[in-house]
Amino acid sequence: MTIDIDVLPNLRDLGGLDTYSGRRTRTGVLYRSALPAPDDTRPTAVTEWPARTVIDLRSPREFATRAHPLQSEHTAVHLVSLLTDAEVTEPSSDLRLAEIYQGILTNAGGRLADVLQIAATAPGPLLLHCAAGKDRTGVAVALLLRVAAVEPDDIIADYVSTDEHMSAVLARITRFAPELGHTHPHDRDLRGVDPGAIEIVLSHWESHPGGVLGWVQSHGATDETIQLWIERFT
Repeated sequence: MTIDIDVLPNLRDLGGLDTYSGRRTRTGVLYRSALPAPDDTRPTAVTEWPARTVIDLRSPREFATRAHPLQSEHTAVHLVSLLTDAEVTEPSSDLRLAEIYQGILTNAGGRLADVLQIAATAPGPLLLHCAAGKDRTGVAVALLLRVAAVEPDDIIADYVSTDEHMSAVLARITRFAPELGHTHPHDRDLRGVDPGAIEIVLSHWESHPGGVLGWVQSHGATDETIQLWIERFT
């Protein structure tokens, strides 16, 4: 298979998903992707580009390596780190993805609530990404979808679809961000996705008093923010 290195991989619009309330997620509101690169070809996977708001979920050291390619007078970039520099660089060969995701829920719950706040109030479309667009992005996207009442099976299916893009993601990291070879654990990405890991995340939220809404409220989200997001996205 030929990989077009100049096309942003793992980019998709999360509109068109059914919710258990009988509504459907809107297109043109929420995108997800891997790490954008300078001089990317204009993508055809979404209708409006570039996004007006970007949430970069990488760690401060990852973020500081170079200027964000989408930052402009028309696009605001927010750094909301879901893993610390130390957590990103520590060897991950003995860690299951489920343990990494659980660490995000335990240590970065407030920052996930910040993601929801930005998503609910900042100009759209909104793009979420990290380095590969798989793990940190997977957890953050799962939260936004679940708050909007998207069914767990559809959230898992979206998460799993990232596996189709991993060859392109790793090729681009090697070319456009070689420094990540020293700061980002490629073995974690080479393992691909783990549906069981995201299922554990969803179960964690559902087991919390009040479900996912109760969980995100316990980490600082307000009723107003939740309602704004639901009305915006569905």
